[in-house]
Amino acid sequence: MLYFLLALLASSAAIALLITYLQVRVHLYPQSPPVMPQSADSAFQRVSFSTEDGLAISAWFAPPESPAGQAALLLHGLRGNRDQLLPHAAYLLEAGYGALLIDFRNHGESDGSLSSMGYHEIKDARAAYAFLRARPEVKSVAIWGHSMGGAVACKLMSEVDAAGLFADAAFSDFAALARARAARLGYPAALAEFLFIRMFGALSASDPASIRPVEDLAKVERPVLLLHGSDDDAIPLSQARQMAAANDHVELSVFDGGGHSNLYELDPVRYRREVLAYMRQAFATSADS
Repeated sequence: MLYFLLALLASSAAIALLITYLQVRVHLYPQSPPVMPQSADSAFQRVSFSTEDGLAISAWFAPPESPAGQAALLLHGLRGNRDQLLPHAAYLLEAGYGALLIDFRNHGESDGSLSSMGYHEIKDARAAYAFLRARPEVKSVAIWGHSMGGAVACKLMSEVDAAGLFADAAFSDFAALARARAARLGYPAALAEFLFIRMFGALSASDPASIRPVEDLAKVERPVLLLHGSDDDAIPLSQARQMAAANDHVELSVFDGGGHSNLYELDPVRYRREVLAYMRQAFATSADS
């Protein structure tokens, strides 16, 4: 009986490790679709720049039309690329803003062989922000990010003097992300969190426990708009509420019935209206300070 119990425990541990590894792989090696070429009359020019650890990041850049020189840095989520940012760039360009759309490392046409849910991607965002600030036609920058890109945007916003931050479906911290995934799988949350964080950190050469957008957000002194779906099954709305409570500068806009990646498709008129109104407020506040 003892040997049977030991064998059962060993097999259960092996299964737990295998499930955790498979979940970690989804985040380390996401399948990013190829970037589609732009038409000849596109407003975007192809650009690239290097990160502090030597990777080449591919991007599209459209300069601002307004002499105010206001532009947005757009950051996609896991398994995305800069194509997925085009709908947002379209209404920003129409309003006269410039836009820089990047491919994170290991996504689209950028260098890199693995992803880290924001730990290393912040280096890509820093390089992108530096690129924008070095452009003579750009005088002020706002940051927009979705999911993983939203988490990176929170980190970047805590480091730079950007005009404003817009985060769509961002997670509050890596541990909460691990717990949410465990809950969806019916897996013991505490064990999954421990295994997921340890294994992810070892395989990605990162410290995932340090990925805490909620703490980054608490340091921000500029306007912040969080957009989140009430039915987001990847990142529960409770995480967005926790982030909104971290700072008086944060406004949370909840889209009833919204999922993780469909808020703009759910109500594009409302989405554009809220983002553009907040953009105007952010840039005006930045100009007055």
